[in-house]
Amino acid sequence: MDEELKQRLSRGDIWGRALYMIFFAIAYSAAEFIVTFLVIFQFLAILFTRQANEPLLKLGNNISTYIQQVLRFQTFNTEIKPFPFSSWPEEEVGDNLWLEDDSSADAQMDDAEPEVAANDEPVDESVDESDTEPDNDRPSS
Repeated sequence: MDEELKQRLSRGDIWGRALYMIFFAIAYSAAEFIVTFLVIFQFLAILFTRQANEPLLKLGNNISTYIQQVLRFQTFNTEIKPFPFSSWPEEEVGDNLWLEDDSSADAQMDDAEPEVAANDEPVDESVDESDTEPDNDRPSS
């Protein structure tokens, strides 16, 4: 058993991976720091202009993809090394409420708010009429 353990401990590939993992832990911390400032700036942009900064949306999307790649590598879910050992993720920004003009954004925000009953509990609009009939299979109490 001692010989097998020595053999495993002397494998260069696992120690090489450990160095990459240290590098990507630092890269993850830097990305987290950048995302914090990006979130603050984007919030201020929306607060004052009621519209998101599109380049920041794209950067935020790309950094979040990069962070996912780093975490997948760190947790041994992939052997593909993220940037700078592979290309930078170039993700397109999908549909985004904050990129539209003010009037349609306000209308969508109003539509997104849940209906609230008099007792301040959200109303479930997905109730089917057939669900309100008594269940004949259950015994009455």
